[in-house]
Amino acid sequence: MKKIITYILLITTLALLTNNTQAQAWDKSSSVLTIGVSLSQFYHLDDYYYTKNDSRRGYKLLTEQFIFQGEFGIHKYVGLGFLVGVGGRGGLSNNYNGELNIPVGLVSNFHFYQLIADNSKKNLHADKTDIYAGINIGSGVAFTYYTNSTRVVPLLFGGLHAGIRYYISPKFALNAEAGMGKSMVNAGFSFKL
Repeated sequence: MKKIITYILLITTLALLTNNTQAQAWDKSSSVLTIGVSLSQFYHLDDYYYTKNDSRRGYKLLTEQFIFQGEFGIHKYVGLGFLVGVGGRGGLSNNYNGELNIPVGLVSNFHFYQLIADNSKKNLHADKTDIYAGINIGSGVAFTYYTNSTRVVPLLFGGLHAGIRYYISPKFALNAEAGMGKSMVNAGFSFKL
């Protein structure tokens, strides 16, 4: 854990000391990596909680996640990327002891603030602010732990999200997102490559 914190501090320091200037926070050549902590709700494709006569097959469970995302420019205002995470939660009852889940998915974002800034005569600080909306879809696996067994359960998620990145330096930003699917709320750091 100490090494991970040291590496994060080193990367952050290098990102803050970078002196490159840029016209906008997002453009077609952008490549951004984001590390965040989120609260997620994935659909578990399992019928463990229900009786055999019940037609329901699945449930949603709120979990905490560490999420790593990458986004790459494919158009002046559009990015396409990936996400991978690891997280879980503690037990809720005497029989359910908790779970570990690993989501993997795709993300696409439309950076509409850059479009607004391009068509505005005012200075909207588009070099430091990137506001976007997007869609995410993915799957994954959850290892659910019960008192008498461990189950491997497929995950499914998808939804819309909106986010903001504020660049403290040309290569380092604070990031926040809200939505459905990969995360209900997500906060972290972004690094522009």
